[in-house]
Amino acid sequence: MIFQQRFLYLLPLLIFFWIPVAGCSQEGSGSYPTISPAEAAKMLETDPSTVVLDVRTAEEFGSETGHISSAILIPVGELEGRIGELDQFKSQPLLVYCRSGSRSRKASNLLSEKGFKVTMLDGGIVAWNNAGLPVEKGAKE
Repeated sequence: MIFQQRFLYLLPLLIFFWIPVAGCSQEGSGSYPTISPAEAAKMLETDPSTVVLDVRTAEEFGSETGHISSAILIPVGELEGRIGELDQFKSQPLLVYCRSGSRSRKASNLLSEKGFKVTMLDGGIVAWNNAGLPVEKGAKE
């Protein structure tokens, strides 16, 4: 009985602290969506103004894994110093990806904070390839 009375006093506190936490997302700031490879392919098909940003290394970009057609390569470690190269695309949708999602999350957070219209590819190029979607292979000329 004493336990029930104490629990009734604690319940409102638990609810008060749980509600703000329940709204948190894995994306950090939560200011950009994460989409599946199928949704990303549809986005590229229906909105030709979408800019694709690959944040992997040059070696990964040119590897057998391939890269999404028309992708711009800026490795995540260079992104902050090279972000000015993307300013011309600030008003366009920006699809960001890496190998599996970790680096693209970091890049997406930075780009979102700088005012870009970011969408992150969930699972990166690995998920894209697993979905059987087309890639280009080799380095860009």
